Amino acid sequence: MESNGHFAQRESEAAAGQYDSAMDITSDSSLQGQDKPCKADAASKDEHRRDLTAFEGSCVVVPHAENDIEAHRISNNYLFGLKKWKSHVTSRPLSTRSEIVQDLYADINKVKPIKVSTVCPTNIIYACLVGWWLALLYIIVGALMYLTYIGRSYGKFCWMMSRYFLWPFGKFVHQIHDVPLYSVAESSYHDVTYTQHNGTANMSEDTALLAADDNKKEANSPRKSLWVRPQTYIWCVLGIPLLMAVHFVVWFISWLFVISIPIAKVNSKTMMKILFLPPEEVDVEDSSEMVLDSKKSHSEIIMYTHQSVNLYYYKYTLDGVNVILVNLLIFVLLSLVLGYTDTENEITNGVTKCILGVLAIVPLTYYIGMAITSISAQSSFAIGAILNATFGSMVELILFVIVLKKGKDTNKECFQELVKSSLAGTILASILFIPGVCMIVGGIKYQMQRFNPQSASVSAALLFVSIAGVFAPTVFSKLYGDLQCKDCEQEIKEVDIVNGSVLNSNDTNLTYGFKCTSCTQSVVGLNGDLSLYQQHIEPLVYSCALVLPIAYIVGLFFTLKTHSSHVYGAFEEELKSTNHGGEGAPQWNRIKSTIILLICAVLIALCSDLITNNIQPLLESSGVSEYFVGVTMLAVVPELPEVVNGVQFALQNNVNLGIEIGSSTAIQVCLVQVPVLVLINLIYPLGFVLIFQDVHLFAVIFSVIVINYTFQDGKSDYFQGSIVVLIYIVLMLMYFFTITPPDAQC
Repeated sequence: MESNGHFAQRESEAAAGQYDSAMDITSDSSLQGQDKPCKADAASKDEHRRDLTAFEGSCVVVPHAENDIEAHRISNNYLFGLKKWKSHVTSRPLSTRSEIVQDLYADINKVKPIKVSTVCPTNIIYACLVGWWLALLYIIVGALMYLTYIGRSYGKFCWMMSRYFLWPFGKFVHQIHDVPLYSVAESSYHDVTYTQHNGTANMSEDTALLAADDNKKEANSPRKSLWVRPQTYIWCVLGIPLLMAVHFVVWFISWLFVISIPIAKVNSKTMMKILFLPPEEVDVEDSSEMVLDSKKSHSEIIMYTHQSVNLYYYKYTLDGVNVILVNLLIFVLLSLVLGYTDTENEITNGVTKCILGVLAIVPLTYYIGMAITSISAQSSFAIGAILNATFGSMVELILFVIVLKKGKDTNKECFQELVKSSLAGTILASILFIPGVCMIVGGIKYQMQRFNPQSASVSAALLFVSIAGVFAPTVFSKLYGDLQCKDCEQEIKEVDIVNGSVLNSNDTNLTYGFKCTSCTQSVVGLNGDLSLYQQHIEPLVYSCALVLPIAYIVGLFFTLKTHSSHVYGAFEEELKSTNHGGEGAPQWNRIKSTIILLICAVLIALCSDLITNNIQPLLESSGVSEYFVGVTMLAVVPELPEVVNGVQFALQNNVNLGIEIGSSTAIQVCLVQVPVLVLINLIYPLGFVLIFQDVHLFAVIFSVIVINYTFQDGKSDYFQGSIVVLIYIVLMLMYFFTITPPDAQC
């Protein structure tokens, strides 16, 4: 079977979609590239309007900024202390997008004369899973309407729609009008014949999915006599409630799967319009049977699709946010509803609540990042740096403070160990996992990638300072702490005074000793003596907490003020020359972004409370180490949006920003989050002691050495990325099999 449809497969799809990003279609590109291959590759991407320039002997692919706000966002991506963000923060007209993307935002009454087959595996799967029972439901409702006698017209309508929903592909749903559409208004838009595709050219990507044209309202409005007919009220009682409920379920499930949004569109249009039309105004015809007689000349196509699945819907955005991340908000709703209504665990258990709470943090983290980026792009560099330093760590700080508060209330040290494990896990993921994944993805698509050595050197220097300041109290405690052992047995030996050997002769002395196991260094002396900690380690902690933010400020001042031209000068000049100018319309203005930040802060606090209250059942049921849960679930999951951003940059031949995302996150953990936690603990004691276990000390120092060695040559490929990721996996295995001390167990 063949039909006409604007969602048809085109030979140019692969070429048109090749350079689109994995989550959003933007044209940010790298400050670095390949030598010769980069030029050929960049020159082939004319649709993205990229230029080339030389920077430190490497190829630079510089994006064109559509307006001043986008230029500011792109510039912020390359500055230390500001969030690296891939997605656009301003609205873009669909006329500037590829034809495939324009199709995604088009209403389902727009068709094009392109021959495609509707018999495909995905359509057959729809008919087997959804179509047959949806058609059966319409047959049953139609029979009920026929039994009422006066509802015969709705019964006929239901049987007609049952044929449509059994196999909707390639069929046209018409709305028949009493008068020709051209007589309604001279500017009326009609779809009697195939509509030209450029009807979507002036739409923007935040246009509603099923938005109808204003000039259709009069033509599409139901007849005035509809609500004076008795059968209408019978239809509202017997037909609409059941059909609306079923269509909503199908729409909801189809929308969640994203690629099945074409089916969601069909069900949405049915719920919003078709079920409320007079039955005599609706007609269904196959495309091959469409005849433009005198009756049909007064009709318009209101619904058409030729496929149940469109893989390109992963690029669809709502209000500037990718549809996948919008769908993840369902975890926020589920975690709040189940967590605060099912207090007795009658519906679900604590493990499920904890997992839902962790998953809910993922979309909230993305929304916070989008809000920070939007405000930064509309503000000065100073405001952006301050905003990123404060709100950029909001998710982790809220979670850590609530976990520490739980530990204080329950007098359990394991919650403090979870926080320190999460801090170490975030550092490990930032300097190993995120750069490694970016190098693998970029290395597979591009044989060799380069990154800015000046920017990398700044991050490397700050990273060493960060690790030294955070782990200095730990090293001090290992050097001067007292040895504490769990089990000790006294041993008595006869020792030769002269030679020191064990003898049985009379010329010996008795020597007393102890054989101990499970010995560790501790800052607590005999009988609970805390003099070492209070007089030496605690002042060292406060001193480091004061020095670390100073290092962050110095880094900001160096890169943004005194040496900005040295580090980013070539890129800034090229960006200015390619900026198209103009104000631009931000997706989120400053007020909207601030409101979203505050709402997300409240939601994260609620979700963090759920995680804290239900993490103990998770630890007990899983049997894994508290250290492993901290370095994986609590550390990696909130960083998933950063991983996505890094992968997007790597796919655009911009591995530098993928690496910088990881380095910036690790630096912010050490230079911002740790000092803030120390300050909070000073103001409101939470029992937070900045002394890490040996496993954290070894893993972090080893990782810093490895990643700095990897970055020495300024180049990356998938082999280096694989090695870095494998090292990260080995460290995670070490944490998985680590023996958790009894006082650190929950």
